[in-house]
Amino acid sequence: MYIRCGIIGLPNIGKSTLFNLLTNNQVRTDNYPFCTINPNVGIVNLYDHRLYKIANIININNILCSKIQLIDTAGLIKNAANGIGLGEKILEQLYKVNIIYHVVRNFKKNSIHHIYNRVSPTEDIDIINMELILYDLIKCENLLSKLKYNITNKNIIKIYNKLISCLSNNKMLKTLEFSNEEKIIVSGLNFITLKPMIYIFNCDDTKINTQNMSNTIDYNKDIIININFLKEKNINHIIKESMLDKMNYKIYNKILSKHNLVKLFMKTFNLLNIITFFTFNDKEVKSWIIKQGTTALIAAKKIHSDIYNGFIKVKVINYNKFILTSSNKFKKLNEIPYSIYNKHYSIIDGDILKFIFR
Repeated sequence: MYIRCGIIGLPNIGKSTLFNLLTNNQVRTDNYPFCTINPNVGIVNLYDHRLYKIANIININNILCSKIQLIDTAGLIKNAANGIGLGEKILEQLYKVNIIYHVVRNFKKNSIHHIYNRVSPTEDIDIINMELILYDLIKCENLLSKLKYNITNKNIIKIYNKLISCLSNNKMLKTLEFSNEEKIIVSGLNFITLKPMIYIFNCDDTKINTQNMSNTIDYNKDIIININFLKEKNINHIIKESMLDKMNYKIYNKILSKHNLVKLFMKTFNLLNIITFFTFNDKEVKSWIIKQGTTALIAAKKIHSDIYNGFIKVKVINYNKFILTSSNKFKKLNEIPYSIYNKHYSIIDGDILKFIFR
């Protein structure tokens, strides 16, 4: 699978700075609203210490990380859903993402201009979330108006009325409970307010208390993380620093655990129910990301259609067992104590897979 993360927020609150930190790009971050016009798109390597450890044990230097795509949108403002500013263009991009990073200013530095000439994380969150709600409402009403001409769609019309009622009460769709039938219908519509969201507070030493600050945050489903953008290091610098001594993985983990940018990706995985598995051959070691509960057959299709079509069985060893049974480097790859499973095997996070196929 390919994860797409959309970065949203008011103008001039640090969205492009976060994008640069995560992607090692240098897009413009000038101190004025609408510095970003067209969305910046970047790819981020998802560094995983287990991948490097596996490569070290089997003595392979070519390491291929999983990746995610980041979309840094222009700043949203009041009435964006009605086309003010770049509103419609920005909001339409969010239908394509899997998760939203909502950046919120949480510092009082007077030299950084705020579009509404005040610093209030609560008001900023509510402005953005209300635009998301309104845009979904407009889309939902438009879809319903088309369906009403088809009298065979009574159940679907009932679902749309349920969605419209929720949005009309200024609530996000993810606050609703859906039956299995409703989930199937609604999931294909990609409504923005159904998507998981991580609130990223761009803070410094003057940060404001953000506990239970907004009625539009779903504290049961959404995640809040504080990051000092000025002090945080670029992801690639973090990895380079931590890999100075490739053999000392305790140092690697200690360095990674300090950085909120790394924690951000961990929280992203948790919200999306994403797990990682690994493969290797005599040339490369690679990590793959999939939904939790994915079977061996579907994982094979992710790698190559030939493996999927000719699937016979899969050899599996979980990373933790792999480490315990490899105090010394394996002299031969066929010494690895795999277990053998059929196509229905459900992949577990950290599994190392070797597919057997025709």
